Amino acid sequence: MIVQNVGDAMNTTLERIRAIRSMLTDGEHQDKNSHTIEELFVYLEPAEFALAGLFLSTPFLQPVPLPGLSTPLGFLLAFLSFLQIIGRGHLYLPARIRNHRVERETLQKILSFAEKIIISLSKLPNCRIPERVRFLRHPRVLGVHVLFMAFLLALPLPIPFSNSIPAWGIVFCSLTLIEGNGYFLALSYLILVLNLFFFGTLVYFTLQLLMSEGLSALMTSEGLSQLSALIRNFF
Repeated sequence: MIVQNVGDAMNTTLERIRAIRSMLTDGEHQDKNSHTIEELFVYLEPAEFALAGLFLSTPFLQPVPLPGLSTPLGFLLAFLSFLQIIGRGHLYLPARIRNHRVERETLQKILSFAEKIIISLSKLPNCRIPERVRFLRHPRVLGVHVLFMAFLLALPLPIPFSNSIPAWGIVFCSLTLIEGNGYFLALSYLILVLNLFFFGTLVYFTLQLLMSEGLSALMTSEGLSQLSALIRNFF
C-alpha cells in the first residue's frame, strides 16, 4: 500500500459533512424545522449510500444497545444496501419512507457526532488499495457487507455491543467507499469477521440456554439478563 500524508486523509468526508451542516442552516432552509428523507438523500448525492450508511450508523457506536431505534434504522440501511447491490438509488425507496420527516435538530446532532468520529479517524494515514485486492472494495461487494450488518443492527437485542459492532462495520464500509483508504477496507473485513464471531457466540449461548432452561425461560427478562451476563463474562 502507498501511504499518503495524514493531513490528506478524510478531507472528502469532512467537507461533505460540513457542507451538509451549512446547507441545513442557510437562508433557504433555516426556517424549516424538519426535512424529509428524500430531501436528505438529495443532499447526500452522489455518494448517497456511503454517506447514509455513515450517518445512520453513528448513533449506535456506543456500547449500550439502542433496540428501539436500531430496528427501523437497521431495516432502512438494509433496504438501501439492497438497492445498492442491484444498482438502484434512493428514488426506489417506498414513498412512505421518502416522505418521512426528521427534525433538523436531530440531523445536526448526528452530523456533529459523525464529524467528531471522522476527525478522530483522520489520524490514520490514507493508504491506496493494491490493484490485486481492489475488487474487495467494489460498491456491490461492500453493499453485501452492509446488508448483512444492517440486519444484525436491526435485531432488538438487549446485549452490550450488539449494536456497536455492526455499526462500526457499516462505518468502515462507508468510509472505504468514500475515501478508498486501504486501512478502512482492512478494518471493514476485520469487523465483518468480528461480527460473525460475536453473533455466532450469541447463537451458541442462546442454544445452550434453550437446552437447559427452555424457550419460555429464555423469553423472560431474567432469561435475557442471564444471556447478557454470559456474553459479558465470555468477552
